[in-house]
Amino acid sequence: MPEPSLFRHYQIVQDTEGNHVELTRNDEQVNVLACDTVQMEFVHCHVLLKALTDKAAFEENCRKLQQIGHPLLARLTDFGEDEGNPFYITTNVDGETLQSYLGRQTELPGWLAVMVATRALEAVAALVSRTDLMPSNPLESLRLLQIGPQSLQVQVADYRLLPSGAKKVRGLKTAFEKQAKFLRSFLVDQSGGGPTLPDAALPSADFTELLNSCLDAAAPENASAIQSLREALLKLVPDKLAGEIPAAQKPRALLAQQLASYQEVARAVVNRIRIQSQRLDMANPYSMRGTLTKTGRQVLVEQVLPPRLAPAVIAAAAEKAYRLDKKSDFPALISVALLHEAEGLTCVAEELAEGFTLADLLRERRALNVHETYIVLAGLDGALSQLEKSGLQTRRLRLEDLYLLTGFPREDARSNKLLLTKLTDWPAFSVMLRAHPTLAAMSGRGTDPALALSTPKDGSRIWDAAWLASVGRFLLALEPLPGAASETPVNTRETETVARLLEDELAKVRQGSASKRGDFLARYARVVQHHDLVKPVAAPPSEPLEPVRSKASRTRPMVENRELSAPLAPLTTGFAPAEKPSIGFAELLFRGTSETSPASGPDWAKTAVDAPPTIHPNESLLPPDEFVPFWLRAAVFIGGSMVVGGMIAHLSGDATWLKKELKKPVPAVEAAVPKATAVPRAVQVFEPSPKPDPAPMAPPTPEAAGVGLKPPVGLKGDF
Repeated sequence: MPEPSLFRHYQIVQDTEGNHVELTRNDEQVNVLACDTVQMEFVHCHVLLKALTDKAAFEENCRKLQQIGHPLLARLTDFGEDEGNPFYITTNVDGETLQSYLGRQTELPGWLAVMVATRALEAVAALVSRTDLMPSNPLESLRLLQIGPQSLQVQVADYRLLPSGAKKVRGLKTAFEKQAKFLRSFLVDQSGGGPTLPDAALPSADFTELLNSCLDAAAPENASAIQSLREALLKLVPDKLAGEIPAAQKPRALLAQQLASYQEVARAVVNRIRIQSQRLDMANPYSMRGTLTKTGRQVLVEQVLPPRLAPAVIAAAAEKAYRLDKKSDFPALISVALLHEAEGLTCVAEELAEGFTLADLLRERRALNVHETYIVLAGLDGALSQLEKSGLQTRRLRLEDLYLLTGFPREDARSNKLLLTKLTDWPAFSVMLRAHPTLAAMSGRGTDPALALSTPKDGSRIWDAAWLASVGRFLLALEPLPGAASETPVNTRETETVARLLEDELAKVRQGSASKRGDFLARYARVVQHHDLVKPVAAPPSEPLEPVRSKASRTRPMVENRELSAPLAPLTTGFAPAEKPSIGFAELLFRGTSETSPASGPDWAKTAVDAPPTIHPNESLLPPDEFVPFWLRAAVFIGGSMVVGGMIAHLSGDATWLKKELKKPVPAVEAAVPKATAVPRAVQVFEPSPKPDPAPMAPPTPEAAGVGLKPPVGLKGDF
């Protein structure tokens, strides 16, 4: 087999026979699959066969695509000319083209046809709403991939970067409305007059022709009409779908054809890992779940790419992540538990993270509020600090690589309840990252939050404030997430202010002046304080909230319950001392949201006692101002008890010092002070009487010992 070809820093992928893997070959271009040795991901190398007639227009269109970003658009990472041949590089879309998928189908279930049509319209709308680079053959330029048991996604993988000499009639509004009417009428007729489409199949050839005509007429002038057609077709989909997509109608993964089969991977690790099931998670279709035979740890197993598919840097990154598993300095990074080579295959196994990814959370919640977004970004700041210290050459993190660990198993019913609950009502959670390269990440699956950011060639400024701002845009639903709930988030005054803050950070990095994460989080906190979003709300005294303590040493405490005294102390480690908020914002954040939205919903404190804990039991992890030693608490209690007891004894007259004073003998005197010379009590002088009193003086009563009482019998004077 010949050595793999290298074009700049892109290695051309070879099949098992040593041939280049071509994705497209026509009169305009040749598109081959390659691996980016710097970014460690697969890309499409588009080489144009004709010389540029308008180089300025080509470069302008390429720069325009680099500045915009959307999860449904393949990202353009590089462009230029090489020996007179223009080229451009786009990220990989791990699916087959719509033309290929619909061409091998004779019939399609009605609901599946509507899903394909709506997903295609969504991808086209994302492109035409940003720029007029719609390709001339949309079915060849759109690729279909499966992201769930009943979910499909369509992405734009190719663009029209050169001006077309044909007459532009597709931009006419009437042309699109005419084709949209044909497609909608066809699908409505297939429903049999009912409100939704049945499971009965419809002819694939007719559907393909109508869909192609509708997409070919799409243009920026028709953006609103495309959205209207998509909403009309969504009404034909049943509310609940039974079962999964049939095996014959499943789209083929692009990268899977070049990899070893699942049976070969299972045989390679049979002596070290017991594979539980070959049932695949479509969000990560290249991994199988298993259990280490020695330790019983739950892991995800996948193969390491051979040299014909990827350079040696991929295997080196997996080996470095495996060595980090021997250390306990990076608990916020998902560990690699096994790196094994057998039967010509090298396999890697990562520890299974029992938690939610940010993608899962957004698909259920659609959007978080500004409080929840802050604590997630603060948790990411602490995890990114560990990533930078680890030395791993990670240059891209997806929303599927960012985990929120609650301490509950993923299959636990309490986890599903937490998924629909505000983060401020969770008992505790920690943030973990998947920092090593996986096949799902390298194949382009998932959502990269830094779509609109250009990654520096030297690897600097990757995890700065602009990256956190990009994640924040997805958390606040300012940037749409494919597959998320369709409800439109409520844009409040506070959300708009935070949106401007995020946009300012993105504008800074485009100008070449990136901010630090700690400075950005401090500004975010001050903005939220300015709008008075959080106010303390007292918890019911009958239901005290207790922190959850963990026995697991690998999970670092990130966020505790809102009633704890220092819930965000580990999260704010990245703040600059001069940029710290002037008031206890982090403490108030978990005590309540606002007076208009009191702490309602389920009380997870009741279940926190029975839940698998997530906080380390060592109290020395708490901040110094929050930890009170036992001896100091005991001394304060004993001293306070003595003071209170002494005061009670004094008032009741049973005090020891009062009894000793009463036992002293009082001499029998007769005091006579002239009434005209009344002196203060402290300087009164008693003179002996010339006539002694024959009767002995009675002992003084306890009342006489008090200050301000009547003098004893036998004494004269004006008191």
